[in-house]
Amino acid sequence: MSLREIVQEFPGVRVFLTGRPYIGNEIVRCFTNTLEIPFNPAYADIISYLEMRLERDIYPEAMNDELRADILRIIPVKAAEV
Repeated sequence: MSLREIVQEFPGVRVFLTGRPYIGNEIVRCFTNTLEIPFNPAYADIISYLEMRLERDIYPEAMNDELRADILRIIPVKAAEV
């Protein structure tokens, strides 16, 4: 049974989905009564999240200072472009 079928068969079911903006049309096509809540994290929040994830890296030896700096520089910029 697909998620769409479950929602149709059980009208009391509520679904929370997250995704990139480009899938919005697909969600609207598959589900009725959708509500979109835009989410634009602050630059500082993205940096904080990345730093936390990098600290938890299970293979820290696989990353050098240059790669870490690139991650912290490039990902927040790309996230803002979406």
